[in-house]
Amino acid sequence: MFEPVKEIYSRRSLVKALVVRNLKVRYSRPLLGIVWAFLTPFLAACIYYVVFSVILKVKIAEAPFFIYLMSAVFTWGFFQSSVTCAATSLVDNKNLIKESSFPHYLVPVAIVLENVVNFLPALLVLIAASFFSLKGLPRLIVFFPVVFALHIAITIGLSVICSVLYVRWRDLKYVLDAALLLAANLTPVFYSIHFVKGSFTDIFYKLYLCNPFVGILNFYRCMFFKGFYADMRTDITAGYLLIPAFIFAALILPMGFYLYKKNKDTINDHISY
Repeated sequence: MFEPVKEIYSRRSLVKALVVRNLKVRYSRPLLGIVWAFLTPFLAACIYYVVFSVILKVKIAEAPFFIYLMSAVFTWGFFQSSVTCAATSLVDNKNLIKESSFPHYLVPVAIVLENVVNFLPALLVLIAASFFSLKGLPRLIVFFPVVFALHIAITIGLSVICSVLYVRWRDLKYVLDAALLLAANLTPVFYSIHFVKGSFTDIFYKLYLCNPFVGILNFYRCMFFKGFYADMRTDITAGYLLIPAFIFAALILPMGFYLYKKNKDTINDHISY
């Protein structure tokens, strides 16, 4: 587990170069450049607000519905975009991989870090919107580095796994799209966790809480939305929110690098197909 971390740190200049290259490729031609990193999820949140709040009359007691949607669209969008792009990254960069000797997993890691750069401006806008609309931030904001690190760790772990598997099984892209769609609907993006507890049995509710992104997303809201945790703790405490995320990160991150280690000698043979 520590070997890949040391490798990433020792080759940080290369990782930085890959991230910068990816950003230049993405934003070299669009007129608004990196502003699209914020505009795209913001416009998605606007559309969801019209559909769910204006048309379907969905109400959320814990926070203003628009920033509630922003918190989900921004954080889930970072994860989904990272994993989707990283899944095909080894095949997309096959010429670079063949001509270089660096560990292959640095390519999907660079994809995730590129999306971190895109995610941060949107996150700052979300924090500012929450601060001004709710007149302050909760004390739980001090846990931001922990939650952010968990979010990134899970994303890197799944990105490395998907990139290695995609080299052999190209149908994985379609399976992944379906899995992410299902996961998005099993995460409280458009609805409150209160609805889940009130609509299903205790066993289903406990299984639902095993989804690590239920904890991560709701903890983001606890950190950003003043009064959110007070409304939510009747259903679940802050500690229990992060336990599944900690367990999942502790399993998925080493699993990703272990899978790469087992397959690294055959990756070059498969990416040409």
